[in-house]
Amino acid sequence: MTLQGKRVLITGASGDLGRAMAHRFLGLGADLALQYRSNAAGLEPVLDAAKEAGREAFAVAADLADAGGAERLAAAVQERWTELDGLVNNAGGARPQAFDAIAPEEWEQSLRLNLTAPFRLMQLLLPELKARAGAVVNISSVAALTGGAFGPSYAAGKAGLIGLTRSAARDLGPHGVRVNALAPGPVESEMTSSLAGPVLDGIIASTALRRLVGPGEIADAAAFLLAAGTAVTGQTLTVDAGRHFS
Repeated sequence: MTLQGKRVLITGASGDLGRAMAHRFLGLGADLALQYRSNAAGLEPVLDAAKEAGREAFAVAADLADAGGAERLAAAVQERWTELDGLVNNAGGARPQAFDAIAPEEWEQSLRLNLTAPFRLMQLLLPELKARAGAVVNISSVAALTGGAFGPSYAAGKAGLIGLTRSAARDLGPHGVRVNALAPGPVESEMTSSLAGPVLDGIIASTALRRLVGPGEIADAAAFLLAAGTAVTGQTLTVDAGRHFS
């Protein structure tokens, strides 16, 4: 499996999953555009690794939960690259909330981050993806299938992302662009560590393997979907230690 010379944009690159994917893609020979919201320090090891490997990597600050954030990110990437081999829509998140505690503005912000931003980035970067018959990997969540522990706005956004993946795969396939989704969970991350101990213990106990998923395992799956160069499109690959069986 190789990504040699491929240009890949990763959103949410400074988080646990984003960094794992960035290091994995670098190891496979990719050049990287790395979106982050505020944790620039989290990307320093990735940028250092890229320099050491002789690969191109640059960081772009953009808040994808804000209106216009996706547009600013796309413009920054297009300023550097006229062609794109891969887009990984990884930025996302939520905080656990009861159903009746979610304010309308929080609902809208969550959907902008988890669903609208991936849609806009695919739309805005389509010319660059078409130029290289590129691939898109949308990072959904097993919460889209189970309801999850992070509340309805997160589950709804991630479920919508699976629907978007299927629709985009049909529309973009004639252009040679493949679109797939990953449904991770529960992953060793800052997000899962925010859950109350008994809640997390219950989630782990519900998995067939009785463990969390490592970020590196998600990175390997994403690399496969980017590098496959096969007829795989419109699919959702669940990597969740056996929490949900479809």
